[in-house]
Amino acid sequence: MSYVDLGSDALRTLSAVLDAGTFDAAAEQLHITPSAVSQRIKALEVSVGRILVRRTKPITPTRDGEVLARMAKQWDLLSREAQLELSGDLGLSGDLDDVAAAPLVDRPRVHLPIAANADSLATWLLPVLARFHRENPVAVEVIRDDEAVNSSRLVTGEVMGAITSDPLAIRGTTLRALGTMRYLPVATPEFLDLWMPRGVDDSALAKAPMVQFDRNDELQRRVLAMMSGEVLDPPAVYIPASTEYHRAIESGMGWGAVPLAQVTDALEDGRVVTLTDLYVDVPLYWQYWTLGSSLLRTLTEMIADGAREHLLPPA
Repeated sequence: MSYVDLGSDALRTLSAVLDAGTFDAAAEQLHITPSAVSQRIKALEVSVGRILVRRTKPITPTRDGEVLARMAKQWDLLSREAQLELSGDLGLSGDLDDVAAAPLVDRPRVHLPIAANADSLATWLLPVLARFHRENPVAVEVIRDDEAVNSSRLVTGEVMGAITSDPLAIRGTTLRALGTMRYLPVATPEFLDLWMPRGVDDSALAKAPMVQFDRNDELQRRVLAMMSGEVLDPPAVYIPASTEYHRAIESGMGWGAVPLAQVTDALEDGRVVTLTDLYVDVPLYWQYWTLGSSLLRTLTEMIADGAREHLLPPA
């Protein structure tokens, strides 16, 4: 295949179209006409000899489009970091040491999208991101999804890094083991007295309401299967937020598996009790694109430090 020169304007336009979902919205974002957006995308497709986007609503990338979308996001991060170091808009001499010493409020913010699961955000990740923001000129965008599917957002180029439970590294990324998040099945004593007065058996588990994060919450099903030898389908209560999920269980709406780090105080106070001595361990990894990005390296070290402090050691 012959070499194709991919201009930054073309990549920026592709990224804008995929983020905005339509040519019109992308045009507004880029301050050009929708016709110019369409022409840029068409020219890019001709230059690479591939269809890059599906003209649907919203516009979505083809597999070839995902390749260039990843490149566009990576280029954007690296170019913005370079501008941060070299920009005369800071009113400085241009020396890199002067740029680093500039007040944080005077330095342009670099957009850095990552993917994370709700339980990590609720238990240990948010303080890490807050420190990252205090010490670096960034504006982090967190895309929240299940840890089992977050790596797919790396493939599409939506994010630069992701907390995932997938131990397989995507080509072009670096994978670091963070630790293990332990989940315990718990409920209030009153809930157990009402729904499981004779103990946790198949009959009680089939009737007692089970709290799930959403309809894709396979973790609760794993815990249920671990406690029962039967295929059960208990009533489901859906609470799609980590902190509120825990509160729903403490309120007696049902039983559910909660991260140990989130439920320790409630267990010690007796507000909830465990249904069994069994538990589920979910290994977590930080997977990120292997780039020469100082911000991404800094975030990686902060995430590893935060995970080391709050998660169980990797298996």
